[in-house]
Amino acid sequence: MSTYSKTADSFRCDECGKPMAFPLFCDECGTDYPERRGMSAFGILGLPRTFEIEASEIERRELLLAQRLHPDRWQGRGDRLYKRALLAQSAVNEALGQVSDPFTRSSTLLDLQEDAVPHAQLPQAFLMEQLELQEEIEEGVESGRKRELKKAVRAELKSLRASLAEAWLTAADGDASALATVQELVDRSRYWKNAEVALRGQAPG
Repeated sequence: MSTYSKTADSFRCDECGKPMAFPLFCDECGTDYPERRGMSAFGILGLPRTFEIEASEIERRELLLAQRLHPDRWQGRGDRLYKRALLAQSAVNEALGQVSDPFTRSSTLLDLQEDAVPHAQLPQAFLMEQLELQEEIEEGVESGRKRELKKAVRAELKSLRASLAEAWLTAADGDASALATVQELVDRSRYWKNAEVALRGQAPG
């Protein structure tokens, strides 16, 4: 588990002394810091390791890092620096994928727990419901039914997000039961997200 500062703003480059927007690569002189690659997605983005992060704060960090780490800034300064910038940008994109969405953020936070949080078996009724939903989508649904299913899936995901935020209020203190609830909500969300993706990809009926 990373012991580095929660905010990347506190990092200064050992070579040029300038403040670093990104802890793995100095966007001023191009110095690389490979020893920090074990940092969490939160540390890489300079965000607090918590569920309660405003979407606007994530967007602000994304914009800042996109501007300061853009590989085009390193064109003409050698292939080595250009490749470092590409790797830095890739690391940022990967970290964003782990924290931007409330469900993936929760999964990332669960992975950072000192003790692994077990995956409880989801109710058989829920699994059967999801199997039937996937089969219906795969067989093809008419436009009216498709709109109905999309609305239902969005409602389920919205409800899960609300439950997730509530569960983290207790789970943030390391409560094992609350963490198990968070894990179950994340597991349920994967099925609904799969349905959402399937509906999005299906041609109109």
